[in-house]
Order: sequence, then structure tokens, then C-alpha cells
Amino acid sequence: MQQLGVTPAWQSDNMRLSDIRDTIINSETEDWHSIPAGAYFTDAPNIDTDSFEQHDSLLVYRDDVSLTVQWGMRARGYDHVQEVQQIWPSAAYPDPSVRVFHIDVFWCGVLVDRESLVSVDGGRAYLPIGSKRCTNWQGFGHPKPETYEFDYTATAWQTGLARLIASNSELDSYMARAHVIIRD
Repeated sequence: MQQLGVTPAWQSDNMRLSDIRDTIINSETEDWHSIPAGAYFTDAPNIDTDSFEQHDSLLVYRDDVSLTVQWGMRARGYDHVQEVQQIWPSAAYPDPSVRVFHIDVFWCGVLVDRESLVSVDGGRAYLPIGSKRCTNWQGFGHPKPETYEFDYTATAWQTGLARLIASNSELDSYMARAHVIIRD
């Protein structure tokens, strides 16, 4: 219950990025209104292919329509990624195809945050792409290992975005199969 005279951060005039992230992470699916079709954010045209990318999904936060989330626009730079093993070598799903896309957060119509997610297992789950760190090599000047070993991590923020748009409740299972660890 809100105390009289205390305005939640998301209702104030001075919204901080951390407030927006906290609002999204702590929200539930029913806190959002889905817009099935409409004008979505469009990326700058690709002059090499004479094409452009556009989001295909939009959520509006019911408690403050200034906060929206859009996703689906293909992430440039990941065009070569066709299978899950190119991102997480030991991951195994029945359908190995992947698609890397942007998920964008807008405040008052302004793009304020962007992450990349990966559609895995034929679109059955969306996982945060996170980050990758070599665990068995200290860098130049040190001996190189025969095979490199990596640690794959995603932040609570990145995972929260994936949970927001997840079409199923098995996100943790899919992340475990990709060996992605949630860290903050």
C-alpha cells in the first residue's frame, strides 16, 4: 500500500534508468498491455541491401504509458549466426536454429535502453545473449590452453527482459541447457 504523499519513482518527473529497469524486472505479464499491430520503431535503412528492420511486438506499461518495450528487430552484426552452438557451443535444443534480435525500452517515446536476445528452439524461448569470458587463459604472455573454456553469464536485468516477453515459463530450463549463469 502506498503512503500518502509518497510518489513511486515511475510516477515522478525524474525517471532514472535504474527506476525503469527495476519497474520492468519487478512487473508481471498482466501489468503490460500488448498492441498486436501498429507503427513500431524502425532502424536506419541498410544501404547495402536497400532494406530496413522494424520491431514486430509492443508492450505498454499499464500504470504509466510513458514506458513501452518493443522487440523483434533483427540485431545487426549477428547475421552469420544460424545455430545455437555458434553462441553457446554446448547448448542442445531439438531445433538448433536461432535468431538474434533487439529488445528496446522506450520512455516517453525515447529509446533509453537496448539489449539483445536470442530466439532458441524454433522460437519456443528467448534467452539473453549476455556475455562470454574465457576461464582458462590469462591473456597474452601466458601459455595458451589446448582448448578454450568459457563462462556464459547474463545479468538479472537481461534475464528480466527475457522473462517479460517469454512465451513459456521454462526460461530457467532453457538457460541451464545453454549453461548461462545469471549474475549481477
